[in-house]
Amino acid sequence: MFKSTRLLSNDLIGQLKFTHHAFLHKHTHRTMTDTQQPLATITNQRDKTTNGTIDTINPKSPLEFTWTFWYIKPDKRSSWEQSLINLIDISFVEDFWATYNHLATPSRLSQSKSNSDYYFFKKGIRPMWEDKANAKGGRWLLTCGGQDTKLDELWLETLLGMIGDCFSHDSDPEPLSKYITGCVVAIRTRGHKIALWLSEAHNGTIVREIGRRWRSIINLPSNVRIQFDMHNETTNGSQRPMYEE
Repeated sequence: MFKSTRLLSNDLIGQLKFTHHAFLHKHTHRTMTDTQQPLATITNQRDKTTNGTIDTINPKSPLEFTWTFWYIKPDKRSSWEQSLINLIDISFVEDFWATYNHLATPSRLSQSKSNSDYYFFKKGIRPMWEDKANAKGGRWLLTCGGQDTKLDELWLETLLGMIGDCFSHDSDPEPLSKYITGCVVAIRTRGHKIALWLSEAHNGTIVREIGRRWRSIINLPSNVRIQFDMHNETTNGSQRPMYEE
């Protein structure tokens, strides 16, 4: 069961980048009325035959998990939780691209010169340490420069790796993707950060292997390091991270 599911996911992720530009071209050049249609109808394009009697609907490609996009722009007048906005749940490849294309990229957010975050988590998991799925876990952290031109690419590659279930291999005793709860891109004037959140922090073998696979998925140069820390521990300049890859 596990293997057949993984093969399906690999087929889907292999199509993601190939169909990206064609999909965006087809579904972003729309009128204002079109953009007001629910996301669920975007790819249900109806093709009529020459006699006009038969309709065919293109089926959507389901993801391995359902994911939720969140956004936060801290407001001093509101608490952190009050500022957290649940944008949309994503269950299909086509809806992912439709949503991603309509969101401002991280680099666009950085132009506002104010702090803001995107969160992308499995449905049902809130993007906070206190959530039971995150409470005993930690995060792999990649720190980018304030003017990092690859920020959008790194963020997108991370998202594709997650929705395509690329963190799991057929040879794994168990799918490592089950330990990934979500990811965050944090826009900060002093340097942006991308974090991969895990539900596990104590099994070094699992944690480090996920870190290595993340590096490979986003094609990180060998001279750039990522660091892992537990959620319930604060890392400062004098404290070494639990792991580094």
